[in-house]
Amino acid sequence: EGRGKENQSCTNSTKSNKGSLVDKSPTVKTPVKRPLIDSKPLECRVRDLDSAKARNLSTSEERPLANDGPNKVSEELVKCLSTIFLRMSSKKRNSAADSFPSLSMLGSQESSDVTKFQDPYGICSNFGRRDIGPYKHLFPIDAGSINLNRTSNSLFLLRRLKLLLERLAASNLQNLNHQEKLAFWINIYNSCMMNAFLEHGVPESPEMVVELMRKATINVGRRLLNAITIEHFILRLPYHSKFTFSKGAKSDEMTARSMFGLELSEPLVTFALSCGSWSSPAVRVYTASHVEAELEVAKKEYLQATVGISSTKFAIPKLLDWYLLDFAKDLDSLLDWICLQLPSEVGKEAIKYLERAKSESLLQFVQIIPYDFSFRMIIPQLSNYNGQHIQVFIYHHHELQGMMSLILLEGLPTS
Repeated sequence: EGRGKENQSCTNSTKSNKGSLVDKSPTVKTPVKRPLIDSKPLECRVRDLDSAKARNLSTSEERPLANDGPNKVSEELVKCLSTIFLRMSSKKRNSAADSFPSLSMLGSQESSDVTKFQDPYGICSNFGRRDIGPYKHLFPIDAGSINLNRTSNSLFLLRRLKLLLERLAASNLQNLNHQEKLAFWINIYNSCMMNAFLEHGVPESPEMVVELMRKATINVGRRLLNAITIEHFILRLPYHSKFTFSKGAKSDEMTARSMFGLELSEPLVTFALSCGSWSSPAVRVYTASHVEAELEVAKKEYLQATVGISSTKFAIPKLLDWYLLDFAKDLDSLLDWICLQLPSEVGKEAIKYLERAKSESLLQFVQIIPYDFSFRMIIPQLSNYNGQHIQVFIYHHHELQGMMSLILLEGLPTS
C-alpha cells in the first residue's frame, strides 16, 4: 500500500462519525458592557475602522519584516492565513457545532449553562466521553462554514499576505541550521495549502482535496515548489528516500531536495502538516528556537484527540498506519508507543485493555480509523496575531427606530 495521503484513493472516505456530535441548538450570548456609540451609520464606522487599520498597516508593515529572516516570514504567513480563514468563517467563535458537554468542569460553574467543547475527530461519540485535550478548544472550519468571498473585513490582511509572499520569494535560505529549516518548511507547507484554498477555492469533494495538494504551489527563494515536493522531498527525506526514489523522482524535485532538504529525519512532522483534510492535525506556528518541543506537544495533543479506547477496541488514525515505521517496528510496538504518549490515566487504561487483547486476538482489537479527505482546517479559536487577539464584540444600541446590532472589530493586527 502506498504511504501517505496523496497516494491514496479517497472514494471511500466518510464523515459518518461526526454527525451525532453536532449540536445546532442556539447558543446563549453573554451580555457585555455597552460602549458609547458613534452617531455615524454602521457602514461608515466599519469602513472608517478598516481604513484606519489599512493606513496603520501601510506605515508600519515595512518595519517589522524588512530585516526579518525567512523563519519570521514563515511564522507571519501562518498567522496571517489563519486569521483570514477565521474571518471568512461563518461560525461564531463560541459555536457549539461538533461539540460535547464537558464531563468534569474544573472550578465552579457560574451559571446553569453547559460548557461546550469541540470533538473534531468524533472520538467521544464512539468511545465514550473523556478529556481529548487542547483540541477541544480549537476552531474547525469546514466547507459549509467558510465563504471565500467574505473579504470586506480581511482586505488589510490580504494585502499583508501579498507582502509576505513577496518577502518569501526573495528569502535567502542559505546557512539555516536544522531547527530553522524544520520550523520553516513546516510553516511553508501549511501556508502553501492554505493559500491554495484561497487561490483555487474550497474543494467540493474529497477527491479535489487530493488534487489540490498537487496544484498547491508557493515561491520560496525564487523557486516554485508544490506541497508534495515540500513534504516528501524536503521534510520527509532522507528517511523515506527508498520509497520516493523507487517511483522515479523528477529532476526539479531532486534539485529541491539538494537545495533545501533536511539533513536529519524528523518523523514528528506527521503531526504538524495539515493538507486541509478532515483527518489532518491542527495548524500551528512553529518556531526555530522551540520547534522540537512544539512538535512533541503537537504529537501528544493529536494522539489524545484521535485515539479511541474502550474495553473492546483500540482505534488509531490512518495517519499512524501509513507512517507506522516512523515510530515502531510493527503494530504491536506501535500500540505500546501510543500508550506512552497518552496522558497518564488514559495511557494506563489503554495498557490494561491492550494487555488483555494481546492474550487473545490483537488484530480484532485494533481498529484503523479511515482517513477522511473532506475539507477542514483546525485553527486556534482566537488567533493571536502579533500579540493581539482578534475579537468580535456584539452589542446593542437603542435608537429611535428600535434596537440595532453593531459590530466592532478590535485588536486587528497592524504589524
